Amino acid sequence: MRMIFIYLAIFIAVYAAVSILTRRKIEKPADEAQPSRGRFRSKAEKGPWVQVYDTDAFEDAQGVLARLQEEEIECCLYEQGRKDVHGNPLKGFGIAVPRSSTPRAQNLISRMPV
Repeated sequence: MRMIFIYLAIFIAVYAAVSILTRRKIEKPADEAQPSRGRFRSKAEKGPWVQVYDTDAFEDAQGVLARLQEEEIECCLYEQGRKDVHGNPLKGFGIAVPRSSTPRAQNLISRMPV
């Protein structure tokens, strides 16, 4: 019976310590008050993004991405998923821009040499 009380007391002590530690709020410095939202998450607030370029070659995609960035058009390069909505396999890379920058990006891409 004595052992049961010892185990019960240890369990209660550990449970209380864990619950106290998890309830404590961690104080952050004023300059870190807003958490970093990451590269892509902060861009998503600007509205939907539209794919403006599609290619199989990574080097080709990097060239188009660099040209868009030279013109100060916000863009991102991503590897496409495994299959499209019809089940056809996708191999390649895409470049997306915010919807508001789509006409400028398409115009720039259409004037690039092949």
